Amino acid sequence: MTKTANHKLSLLIIITVTSLALYLVFIITKSHQVDQYQRAYLSLTNDVIKAQEELYYFNHQDHKAYDRYSLQLVHAEVEANALYTGLQSNRSHWLKRMVISTNDVINQAKEINTSISTFVADLETLLRLKVSNEYSTLTTLLLEETLLDSLVSAEDKLYVSELTLKGALTRAPSEALQNNLTFRSLVNYISFRERIKDESTQKEKDISTNGVKEELAKQNRYWLEESETIKQHAFITMLLFALSIAAYFYLQLRERLLQTLAIKQELAASEKEKSTLALVAEHAQDAIVITDKDGYTTWVNNSFLALSGYAITEVIGQKPGNILQGKDTSQDEVTRISDALKKGESIESELINYHKDGTPYWIDIAINPTFDANGNLQSFIAVERDSTKRKALEQDLAAAAELAEVSNKAKSTFLATMSHELRTPLNGILGMAQIIESNIQNQEHHKQIQVLLESGEHLLSLLNDILDFSKIEENKLELECAQFKFNDVINPIAHTYNQICTDQGLELIIENELNHNALFTGDKSRIRQIIFNLISNAVKFTHQGSINLSFKHTLTANSQQGVVMKIKDSGIGIREERLANIFDPFTQAESSTTRQYGGTGLGLAIVKQLVEMMNGHISAYSELGKGTEFTVTIALETTIEHASSQPLPFDNESHNHSSNNREHDTNKEAHQRLSGKVSHNNTESRHQQQALNILIVEDNKINALVAKTFCERQGHRASVTENGQLALERLKEDSFDLILMDNHMPVMDGVTATQAIRQQLRLSTVIFACTADIFQEAHDNFIQAGANYVLTKPIQEQGFIDAIQQHLPTIMENQTPTSTTNTKVIALTRHTQAAITELATTEAEINLVTMNQPCGHTSINDNLQHFIECAEESISSLIIAYSAHNIELIHSHVLSIKTLGINFSILRLITSATEITKQTNNNQLPNIHALQQLINLLEVNIHQASRLMHSEISKDTQKNNN
Repeated sequence: MTKTANHKLSLLIIITVTSLALYLVFIITKSHQVDQYQRAYLSLTNDVIKAQEELYYFNHQDHKAYDRYSLQLVHAEVEANALYTGLQSNRSHWLKRMVISTNDVINQAKEINTSISTFVADLETLLRLKVSNEYSTLTTLLLEETLLDSLVSAEDKLYVSELTLKGALTRAPSEALQNNLTFRSLVNYISFRERIKDESTQKEKDISTNGVKEELAKQNRYWLEESETIKQHAFITMLLFALSIAAYFYLQLRERLLQTLAIKQELAASEKEKSTLALVAEHAQDAIVITDKDGYTTWVNNSFLALSGYAITEVIGQKPGNILQGKDTSQDEVTRISDALKKGESIESELINYHKDGTPYWIDIAINPTFDANGNLQSFIAVERDSTKRKALEQDLAAAAELAEVSNKAKSTFLATMSHELRTPLNGILGMAQIIESNIQNQEHHKQIQVLLESGEHLLSLLNDILDFSKIEENKLELECAQFKFNDVINPIAHTYNQICTDQGLELIIENELNHNALFTGDKSRIRQIIFNLISNAVKFTHQGSINLSFKHTLTANSQQGVVMKIKDSGIGIREERLANIFDPFTQAESSTTRQYGGTGLGLAIVKQLVEMMNGHISAYSELGKGTEFTVTIALETTIEHASSQPLPFDNESHNHSSNNREHDTNKEAHQRLSGKVSHNNTESRHQQQALNILIVEDNKINALVAKTFCERQGHRASVTENGQLALERLKEDSFDLILMDNHMPVMDGVTATQAIRQQLRLSTVIFACTADIFQEAHDNFIQAGANYVLTKPIQEQGFIDAIQQHLPTIMENQTPTSTTNTKVIALTRHTQAAITELATTEAEINLVTMNQPCGHTSINDNLQHFIECAEESISSLIIAYSAHNIELIHSHVLSIKTLGINFSILRLITSATEITKQTNNNQLPNIHALQQLINLLEVNIHQASRLMHSEISKDTQKNNN
């Protein structure tokens, strides 16, 4: 048995002994209570029996007997009641309730108390009857004697004597007796005496049948049995108590014996260990030095002598530092070691020692103090290891690491430079190609321009892949963390690939089982990049059949919330032996794939790295000739949005895509270019904003021309300056709605110019940074300087349009009278029908698709009419509220307009209303330009709703006529 087990057992025995002692006290207390009740009930039983017996021997001639007997009966009744009351009071006292808690004995005591009360009452009644009987008998005898003395007739005397003796006669008395008053009294007393005799006889029967004796006997048996049980428990408890005490002393004795044996074994082991340690120290490869508490050497091993080159006689009695340290020994380390030894502390260090012949060598040294039994410092033990070779290796590794760092920086610099230098001409090539494409009518020339665009976009895609892979290798790729809805990821993909799949004869199937109210936290753009890469491969390698995308909620291996995405195609498939390496860089399924389909072999490698950065997992399953399925699981924190209106479910026909990432803008434009769907008509189908005054800050003339053309194609006015300094001077003279700011420029770069615009000029004009640098640091520098948004070159026209659309509310809020063609707004106004037509009517977003959303069972015309009425009323109310400068009413009306926009999916209306409520929430009167813009949006959508309603009415009329 181990020492710990012995201690546990001893503790258990102590607890047991304590428990037994407490139980023994409990038993003794209970025994005392039981004995008291047992004696009390035996005494009560004796009193009852004695009272019953004495009643039958009651002598009426003893004048003291009645009082004594009455007191005896009262005493018995009081004693019974006291016993019952005492037992009942035990319930209110926790200790007595533990001693006597049986309800049966209390109920029995109650029955005894009731029976004794009845018994005593019956005895008292019988006592009274006996006294009355004796009294009536004496009175009868006195009356008889009086009559006998007064009567003359012997027959009457005989009648009186017989009547007195028998109590009743069958014959009638004489008339003289009947008229005698004394005789009449005698007859009454004789009748009373006989009635008392009958009652006494009946009462004696009742007393004899009373069960009080049996109940007392039952109670006495209970107390007797309880007393015997207590005695048994007391005996067993005392026996266990004695055994526990004996066991405790046995364990204590055994523990002492074991301790003695352990001490002897430790002494023997210590002697053996000393012998072994001496042998080990003598033959150890590490140098060992033992000094006294003052630092003088008392013992060294052979390894120390070999390492230092000194003889043992040269070392003993010397301080090691005096003979081993030299000019290159670090004095800081020597001081640190000395301070630790003075405090009696352990220390580890590395320093240079010198061989006897003067050769330096590095050592790792560990010094530990030893103490005697009283805690007094006794000596120091130092263990030294030659680390000269390791230090040389570390120096070589440090030099190699420094060289690698220089190479890595050179690589990063090269990539950044090449990215900038390649993207700058690409921006001109792709930008001008897009501009030329929209102006070419000749189909042959149009195809040639498309080839140019596709080649440029392919080159850009390759450049993006190489840069992404490089950033991942260097751990420089950073993931964003923001809330988004998965429909914002799925809808652009569906919009891009629906037509592509249709053109290739493929069926695109998207199964979205995600909660439409779910908000996910993660990097939306990188998730979209993962899906784009996988579906791009699926389209590339599938010639017939279908491509299936599915999205579901899941739990990851770490029980985190996440999403599982599956991309399955019916394409050419991958051989099983190639699947294991499919995610390796520069690897493709077949060696001929590059020749037939193109590509760098980096796409899947990038996807795998991105998935793993998101704490996810990707796997692939494929059958040659049947297709491939990729399964991606990523961890995404998920919350459920509780909104007043339900978001629209995923629809392949409509989507809301904000182009905020160069990888995905490129993918989208490229695939649309492949399907021949990107043209000037595409841009015209987008929502057009009000004409803006834009300043382009760009030193490259081609890029400046591209940007200016993009602006002018959207109806904006554009001015160009060559560097940041010129831009500052221009901004001091003129006002602009938007600034496009290049990064690398002579005189003053874009970041410095942006800081100056914000800090020196104090302008809040929206600034779009334009840079060919794709590293996050360059983008962050622009944002920190004050830019609102960063566009990555080459700039795609659609991405530029989307960026303006996204920031239009801010642009309009900052708009000044001189920066816009409109006159300054001094009061909110309604426009005429002609003026509404002249407004940017293409900003109207209400359409027949959204008409089915607010009221599923209501006709389209009813929905349109409802929108027109609500919008008209909102405009009137808003103008009145603003005229009164009532911020609370303005806030209420704007919220109503926002709800209207939500119900009919009018995104610009929602955005504009949201910006205004930010001001009203702070109890600020909203910007009048922003309110007028909100009214303009309502008016153009009213105009559009009216046009749609007339169109629907015409269709219905035509159907009815047919």
